[in-house]
Amino acid sequence: MAGANLGAGVGPARAHERVGPQRGRLADALTAFRSAQDADGVDDHEWCTRLAAALADLRDAWEAHVAFTEDADTGLFTELLEDHVEVAAPEVDHLRRDHEAVAVALTRAGELLGGPDAGPSDAKLLASLAAVTKQVEAHRRRGAELLYRVYNVDPTGGGS
Repeated sequence: MAGANLGAGVGPARAHERVGPQRGRLADALTAFRSAQDADGVDDHEWCTRLAAALADLRDAWEAHVAFTEDADTGLFTELLEDHVEVAAPEVDHLRRDHEAVAVALTRAGELLGGPDAGPSDAKLLASLAAVTKQVEAHRRRGAELLYRVYNVDPTGGGS
């Protein structure tokens, strides 16, 4: 049985070790969403079209993020709770509430973007877009802080 121990103790990467690409996708989608909100040099229709595409990409990245973190078997939250429940439990609860709140905010922004008054001068739409950005940024910050506290890992790579 030569080589029977090859790979012993080596399994799939743990969720906190796989978080980088997932965080990167969400960060990239958020950056594109912010950029799409710039109305300089474009008419209302083009602005709305560009923003709708960026909002759809952000929603897709958000849904992938929620699936990654909340999967009952391989999700980051399951891992955090198994590894350090006393630190993770209150924060995981908060992050799960964020998941729901951001999903609602994304839906609301999409509804307003599809409305008859949609455009870069629509105050309700602009407030909704700003709320989405603020909520996603805060959620990412909370998640990064939790990963650092539990695993002493900086998922931001030391950047912003």
